[in-house]
Amino acid sequence: MRRSIKSLIVTTCLASALAVGPAHAVAPNSWYAGLSGDATWFNHSNTGGGGNVALGYRFSDFRLEGEAGYHLAGGDSGYRDSHYYTYMGNLYYDFNRVFPASASGWHVVPYIGAGAGDAMVHYGSNPSAGVLPSAKNDFAYEGMAGFALASVSGPDWYLGYRYTGTGSDNLHASNAELGVRFHF
Repeated sequence: MRRSIKSLIVTTCLASALAVGPAHAVAPNSWYAGLSGDATWFNHSNTGGGGNVALGYRFSDFRLEGEAGYHLAGGDSGYRDSHYYTYMGNLYYDFNRVFPASASGWHVVPYIGAGAGDAMVHYGSNPSAGVLPSAKNDFAYEGMAGFALASVSGPDWYLGYRYTGTGSDNLHASNAELGVRFHF
């Protein structure tokens, strides 16, 4: 059941991206694949890292993507590491008209975004306190903001912030991320 929900979310995101293909879009339009790494603050105290992979479509100033992520945070006070997986559908708005391209062809593109999907959160154990590891699958949401250094002929590099939370309020994660998007 859980895998079918995750598959449905990813399939819906990709189908939505296909539905807004070139016939309905305004230039510039392109498919892209993205990869990011990040520093993670899990439930406001534990630190760690992780990353995301994404496949998306850019149409005009909007981007629609399907994304999968993994994040790990170290335990404290005798607890072992906790980690979570996310499967998200994201929508971004690029403020690409704010800063014009420089003579080199690069320009700064601020962005904001929001996403919804699924998170599988694995909480660490504390053997000395008799706490066993546990896992919870839950509705997840996220908000993103940052800026990209975009090029007409090469990949886009971006630096951003991402907040991820779950419907049951068991997950609060802040991520500072650095990534790259390849257009094809």
